[in-house]
Amino acid sequence: MIESYVVVHNIAKRHNVGTLARSATAFGVSEMILVGRRDFNAFGSHGSTSHVNFRHFHSLSDARVFLKSKDCDICGVEITDNAVDVTQHPFKKSTAFLLGNEGMGLSAKECEICDFFVYIPQYGGGTASLNVTVAASIVLHHFGVWAGFSERTRDGNKYVVAERSARQPSGCSVY
Repeated sequence: MIESYVVVHNIAKRHNVGTLARSATAFGVSEMILVGRRDFNAFGSHGSTSHVNFRHFHSLSDARVFLKSKDCDICGVEITDNAVDVTQHPFKKSTAFLLGNEGMGLSAKECEICDFFVYIPQYGGGTASLNVTVAASIVLHHFGVWAGFSERTRDGNKYVVAERSARQPSGCSVY
């Protein structure tokens, strides 16, 4: 079974994690991997933090070991010389997405654990980059299309929200 993960490390604005959880839920992410800090602000999640699992690791290397045990590629979302346009769907198997800090992008340490990189093409000249949550949404959508994830059932102009709530592992603090 193909799965996707979002790795959260070095996010400058903790409220972005709540919005990342909302996108993760919308696009079928199996787990959000928190590295370093356990706590985050659920603002912007609109309740989605109860529909996605969180797993905590103290270091990037620990998170990498776990993801590799799941036979998972780690994809850095960053504009690098060898990054592939995400619309080309360069995925091969289950994938964890590591997104850069809102100001500086991925660090050298973060880049080291990545198996490959994707970038999001931009067509307008008014900004150098996208907000981390916007970038995650675009990349996760493309992964879901590639993986053939089933679209959720709709009721009118909204999607039906699942009834099952995810359990939070001990030590992950949401406020």
